[in-house]
Formats: sequence, C-alpha cells, structure tokens
Amino acid sequence: MASLDHGIDSLLTYALDALSLRQRVTANNIANVNTPGFKRGTVPFEAELRRALEKSNERLLPSRTHPRHLLPKAFTPNTPSVVIDRSTALRNDGNNVDIEREAAQQAKDALLYQAVIAQVNRRIGALRSVIHDGRR
Repeated sequence: MASLDHGIDSLLTYALDALSLRQRVTANNIANVNTPGFKRGTVPFEAELRRALEKSNERLLPSRTHPRHLLPKAFTPNTPSVVIDRSTALRNDGNNVDIEREAAQQAKDALLYQAVIAQVNRRIGALRSVIHDGRR
C-alpha cells in the first residue's frame, strides 16, 4: 500500500519542507525588521508546486511497468528556495520588512503546516489500521 502512495507522500514531504523553510525565512525577516538595508526573503513554493503538477497531470498516478505491477511516479519539483525581494524599500534606510505582513505570513504558514501534518497523521493512521487488520 505504501508504495502506491509514494507520490502523495512525496507531495506532503515537499509541502512540509517548503513551509518549514518559509517559517524560518519569515522569522529571519522579523528578527531583522530594524536592520538598515535588510531585504526580506520569501519562499514562493506554491508556484513551483503548481508548475510541477501542471507539467504532468499524471505525476502522482502510478504507472504500469508490468501487467502485475504498479509503481509510483516520483514527485520531483525543484527544491524550495529563498528569493530576496530587492525591488522595494519600505523605509529610508533601505529595509523592506513590513512587520504586519510578516506576522500575517507566519499565521498563514502555521495553519498550512497544521493542515499538512493532519494529512500525514491521517495517512499514518490508515497504515496502522491496515497493519493491525482494522483493530486497535
């Protein structure tokens, strides 16, 4: 069962990694709110996720390599990366961190992270149920 779900597991892993990185970048932005010349970072992983999924709508579907075999296709988007916003300056000292925007981003990312973790927990619960033959 787990091998058939490899694509979904890869997707969830990617989302958790990207959200974790974005939370660290947002915390760094907040920590440097008063640093002259500091430029805020972002992790725009949703666009990469969308591009990877649009590349092939069958990316998460298993492929048949033999009449009796189904193998998962790997979900392999680019690694989430930090993009520095050098195009704006919020203040005269060159810093472009808006603390309210960063706090809102932190709250949004915390909710998204919790939603992805809930999906991971559901998947683990389903596997436990299968392992224990539906009994606790």
